[in-house]
Amino acid sequence: MEISSKRLIFGFVAVFLLGVMFSLVNGYYASEEGSTLPVIVYAISFVSIVIGGFIVVLFQARINRIQLNRVLKILPEKEKKIIELLLGNNNSMEQNKLVALTGINKVKMSRILTDLEFRHVVSRTNLGNTKLIVLSV
Repeated sequence: MEISSKRLIFGFVAVFLLGVMFSLVNGYYASEEGSTLPVIVYAISFVSIVIGGFIVVLFQARINRIQLNRVLKILPEKEKKIIELLLGNNNSMEQNKLVALTGINKVKMSRILTDLEFRHVVSRTNLGNTKLIVLSV
């Protein structure tokens, strides 16, 4: 799962602002009470951030899976078969194995993969007499 640069920058800014807020609250608390914030406050905040990040990652993975299923529904049957095989094989497979497993002839497979590569769904790299097909989405 790739993280866009906008989201990454937003995350860093949010963490920075959280740190600034903690320093302001700590300064105010220190001036009023004469001591710094208890360590437990920092521990609870850290655990909350970790749990929040974990929840975001879980929801993002589920959203990606739902979107992929929607895309698979609208793909033609042969393209869907290829994508499902790639998904079941750690997102990559040799082209000759795809031909053998799908029953699609070599010429048709090459044309389908060229179309999928043009749409940035898969990428192909030469691997001797065959090509390695890697799922890009």
